Amino acid sequence: ATFLPQMVVDSLYTVMDRIGLEVIHLTLEPIAALNVAIPKDLRLLNLALVDIGAGTSDIAITKSGTVIAYAMVPVAGDELTEAIAQHYLVDFNTAEQIKMALGADKEQVEFTDILDNQVQANADEIACVIAPVVDQLAKTITEKIYEYNGGKVPNAVFLVGGGSQSKGLSEAISNYIGLPKDRVAVRNRSI
Repeated sequence: ATFLPQMVVDSLYTVMDRIGLEVIHLTLEPIAALNVAIPKDLRLLNLALVDIGAGTSDIAITKSGTVIAYAMVPVAGDELTEAIAQHYLVDFNTAEQIKMALGADKEQVEFTDILDNQVQANADEIACVIAPVVDQLAKTITEKIYEYNGGKVPNAVFLVGGGSQSKGLSEAISNYIGLPKDRVAVRNRSI
């Protein structure tokens, strides 16, 4: 069982009641993401799913056909956005657009900073700006996977969520966890 703050549960039920819906089942984000990204027949394997959102990275670990653990780390995509904002002197929304352009494999990104300067930055330069944050995110996620997987390396790691698109993240997780790069995969909604 997991206990959520009463205010969170009450708010959820209030919103659902106001829009005329009824809550039938309540689950945690990492388990919900796991249900979408990893079919039941694959859960016999020891797998880690990491849902990297804006403010948190949620982790679910499977083994022997069930979810054996889940965890949350308070580090995610917003830290990358903030690093871009601070380096390039842009507001949060502009930094978010720069980050998404980097994830879309654009070679050059054009934007206006807070001083009204027109800036052109290449993808490699932006990747260098966020590299320390990507490294810290990978290290933090890997430490939690080890901790909740009994100090063992899982068979594979699946990354989902917007933050999973961050340049260099899957490679950094692969290095920290000690898995080949092809065993740390970014999953999308079509899979």
